[in-house]
Amino acid sequence: MIKAYGYARISTHGQDLELQIKQIKEYAKFREIELVGLFQDIASGKDVNRTDFQRMIKTLESNPQGVNAVIITKLDRMGRSLIDLVNTTKWFESKQIGLISITNSIDTTTKEGRLFFYIMSALGEYERELIMERTQLGRLEAIKAGKKMGRPEIKINVDEIKRLLAEGVSKSAIARKFGVHRTTIYEKLKGDNEI
Repeated sequence: MIKAYGYARISTHGQDLELQIKQIKEYAKFREIELVGLFQDIASGKDVNRTDFQRMIKTLESNPQGVNAVIITKLDRMGRSLIDLVNTTKWFESKQIGLISITNSIDTTTKEGRLFFYIMSALGEYERELIMERTQLGRLEAIKAGKKMGRPEIKINVDEIKRLLAEGVSKSAIARKFGVHRTTIYEKLKGDNEI
């Protein structure tokens, strides 16, 4: 028998979390899946740093209840990003945990469901490569147009650094004052030009 956790998420208090929980419970009952826990968040799906989602992942790390599936109502409840979704599913797979998405008719506890997710993984990888390619092209175009890349130049006068040091101010405090890393202060002291 499959043992599962349910995971429900809404973005705002105006949405209905109870409806998702009801769907998960009814689906588990219909499929004769033992629902051993429910995790729920009221948070954006933009990233995976959600309180109960992270609590579920941490629990699944040791998996004390022998869970072998996670049930959600829709894929976007797990996350909005295809890459995040694929990464989470791969992590589940590494722990021999399936993902069941009710309205999307996806069940990676079956071979057909796993095949679907292998295809999604390939699409996720393709999307990642496209993003990298677009970023690289954008960077090259910006360089061609004469735009400087990286952080803006920070101008600090070496005399000001020396004056602060003479007053007994530490290099760390000087770095904080100018909003730079301490190594920038060391580099500045080596030369005598403004950066």
